[in-house]
Formats: sequence, C-alpha cells, structure tokens
Amino acid sequence: MKTPALIVSGVLALLLAGCATRRVDESPVAAGQTTFATKEEVAAADEHDDWDTVAVVEVHDPIEPVNRGIFWFNHQLYTYVAKPFSKAYKSIFPKWVRHGIGNAYENIKYPIRVVNHTLQGRLDRTATETGRFLVNTTAGVGGVMKPADKIPALADVPKADTGQTFSKWGAPHGPYLVFPVLGPTTTRDLVGTAGDTALNPVAWVGLLFGGAAWTTAISAPSGAHGVPDQMDRYDMATKDALDPYISARSGYIQYREAASER
Repeated sequence: MKTPALIVSGVLALLLAGCATRRVDESPVAAGQTTFATKEEVAAADEHDDWDTVAVVEVHDPIEPVNRGIFWFNHQLYTYVAKPFSKAYKSIFPKWVRHGIGNAYENIKYPIRVVNHTLQGRLDRTATETGRFLVNTTAGVGGVMKPADKIPALADVPKADTGQTFSKWGAPHGPYLVFPVLGPTTTRDLVGTAGDTALNPVAWVGLLFGGAAWTTAISAPSGAHGVPDQMDRYDMATKDALDPYISARSGYIQYREAASER
C-alpha cells in the first residue's frame, strides 16, 4: 500500500514536469496570442522602434479558454501544495543531499540523452555523454557526484530529449496544451515526452516488476528534489506578469526554442 508521503511526492513529480523555466517580460510581442520574442530582442526593438527586425516564434493556442482554466487549477496546486512542500523539503534536507539526489537521477536518464544525440546526428556528443556516464557512475558513486564536470573534455554537454530531436528534424510545435497537474506542453513535446518515458530506465522498473507503484516509489525522490527549483522558476515566470498565463506560455515556448538550438 502506498504511503501518503509517497503519493504526495509522486504527484509533485508530475505536477512540476512542465513548469516554465525562463522568465520573459511582457512586451508587444510577448503579450500577443501567438508570437514570442526574447527579452533582449524586445529591449532592442523598443530602443530602436523597429519591431520588424524582431524574430518571433508562432504558436497555435486553439483552446486557450480551456487551457486558461486548467492553468488556474494548476496554479492553485502550485500555491497550496507545491510551495509548502518546497519549503519543508529545503528545511529538512541540506543542499548537498538534494544535489546528490538530483545528480543520481540525471545520471540514470543517460539513455534519453545518448539516443537523442545519436538521432540528431551528433555522434561527438554521443561519445562525450557516454564518457560522462561512465565516469560519474564509477568515480561518482552511481552518479551522486559529478566528477566528469572537472574533466574539460566531458564537461558542458547540452542535454537532449525526444521533443528537441523532433524540432531539429523540422517538426513544428503544434497546438499549445495545458494538462491538469502535468502543466504546459505542445503536441510535439507531448509525443516527445512519450519517447523520453520509453527511454527512461525508471519507467522500465514498472514493466519489470509489474506495477506503477514501483515506478512511483523510485521516481518520487527525483520529483521531490526538483520541486524547489521548479517553484522558483515558476514564480520568476509569473510573479510580476500582467497576465500570468501569457507569461508562462511564453516562457515555456522560449525554453523549448532554446533547447532546440543547442
């Protein structure tokens, strides 16, 4: 039987999977329904009064009223469940423990990164990612520590996921969607998430042992670890926005565009 703590941690792991991770200030472009620009581009356009030079990204939001309703629901969960949990988690576990948990789970996700680097034709990154995994798994005690970061040839490898791969192959974002608990995504990233799940060894545990409880038990610490950082980023994306929904949507699209350019 699942314990209450396990259930809460599992829900929080899902809750923050899609939180916006970059703040984008409100602007004539960012406030629009389907176009977005970077903060630097907005500032430059304002300075020179030349919006024609701003590169924008179009995103289709055909069910915005529905998305807004779900966004409001998620916001209540963030405010009344995730934030209190975040404060309690940081007060109970010291920073080095939280980092160790995060490092270990990032190490486990090696198959997601290496497969997508390969699919993107970046065999150099495939080799480097493999080197990082071997060093961190052995010298880093299962990935709890990241000694590979101190080796210049293995440091600073961009992350890769299936949604990013689709983008590099030319697939558009598709309609913007907001799911209860899971948060924002696009149809392209939704399919990409399914690919990442299939490649994630944590998901394999449920298949091997025949139950979602095993997967939840293993993934819950990772979800708990990510809550404080995700809440900080969510607050940055929405705190001072005139329209938090637009700001969160813009932040998500900006984040995914930046990922596809790495």
